[in-house]
Amino acid sequence: MMLSTTLSSMVIASVLMLSVWNTPRVDVQRSISVQAVVAAVTAKDSTPLYTEEQATTGAAVFGKICAECHEKKDVTSADFRAKWTGRPLWDLYELVRTTMPDSNPGSLSRDEYAATLAYILKLNGIPAGPAAVMPDTTAMKAVKLDLPPPG
Repeated sequence: MMLSTTLSSMVIASVLMLSVWNTPRVDVQRSISVQAVVAAVTAKDSTPLYTEEQATTGAAVFGKICAECHEKKDVTSADFRAKWTGRPLWDLYELVRTTMPDSNPGSLSRDEYAATLAYILKLNGIPAGPAAVMPDTTAMKAVKLDLPPPG
């Protein structure tokens, strides 16, 4: 009985140690960005959703890939804004990621899709901030798009 209790304790201790030592490492930059976005959303102010650098990268991706089928007005029209205002940022990201480009959906990196989304936000008058849009489900689902009417 004593041997069985000792053996059980050793097995439990081993499992605990392995779970601590094998815990996946978290990308610190990604964690900071997710926290910044969630904090900004909680503050209910003008939410900075992307960086200027990210939007510049997105403009290059849009010009090279998206512009083959889309004009800027396709992602800035009153219809576009009405469709996406009030919806989670994740919905737009996931639609673009899973359906674009039309000839090869899902072929860009998640960061390229996020940069393209940043550019679309910029085109719609959403100001840049210190936190980049990260392809993170939790953070993007927490953000509801509030697109201003076309100017």
